[in-house]
Amino acid sequence: MILSDVNLVFRQGELTAIIGPSGSGKSTLVKCLTTAHRPTRGTVCAEGGDIWKMRHRYRQILGYVPQDDIIHPQLTVQQAFFYASKLRLDTDVGEAAIRKRIDAIAGMLGLAEQSRRRIYKLSGGQRKRVNIGIELLADPSILILDEPASGLDPGTEEDLVKLLGSLADSGRTVVTTTHSMEYLSAFDQIVLLASGRVIFSGLHQELLAHFGVTHAADVFKAIRQKDASYWVSSYNASPLSRKALGG
Repeated sequence: MILSDVNLVFRQGELTAIIGPSGSGKSTLVKCLTTAHRPTRGTVCAEGGDIWKMRHRYRQILGYVPQDDIIHPQLTVQQAFFYASKLRLDTDVGEAAIRKRIDAIAGMLGLAEQSRRRIYKLSGGQRKRVNIGIELLADPSILILDEPASGLDPGTEEDLVKLLGSLADSGRTVVTTTHSMEYLSAFDQIVLLASGRVIFSGLHQELLAHFGVTHAADVFKAIRQKDASYWVSSYNASPLSRKALGG
């Protein structure tokens, strides 16, 4: 069993970081959230329904950015957006409307000046923005990203986190896994997994207080000092677990 007793709420207009040691279940949780995996027990719900039962409708409101690039490097940014639009948008959307939407998304992502550059010539951060832009073309209300900051320098990572925050502020539910602990204070919710269990959900300052550390990077050192079952019990007994579920 990879995940067990995972009870979480991801809210509209919030940016959530899912963190945890390697093998803690982050990727499996993402696969459950994106209907790549069906949970053997329990349900994942959106818009009041089980996402697996309504998966065709759910996938229309979902944007998913995997860790590895899903773009053709020989295309220009504009070409990548255009072809993705033809695949993702309804056939009755005219070319003029598509071009207008592409320009708007490129501007929002800071890619307007790179629109005619081939993707293989872009920086890592710019390529990640192209990946995000392809998902935004369909205007998803839920955006899930798997390790989007992997391989990025700290400055570029900070810009990416700010971008994701602005996407959440626009009314989307944005959830991302990350190994980086540097910019957790920018997130509205931090979920910490260990051995497939939720051992924390809350804000950055609450994370530090709950584990008795002064820097988020020290949290992983703290959780190694006790068994995962201890941290599960500690979290479930705290007001944080009730707060996370709206209690």
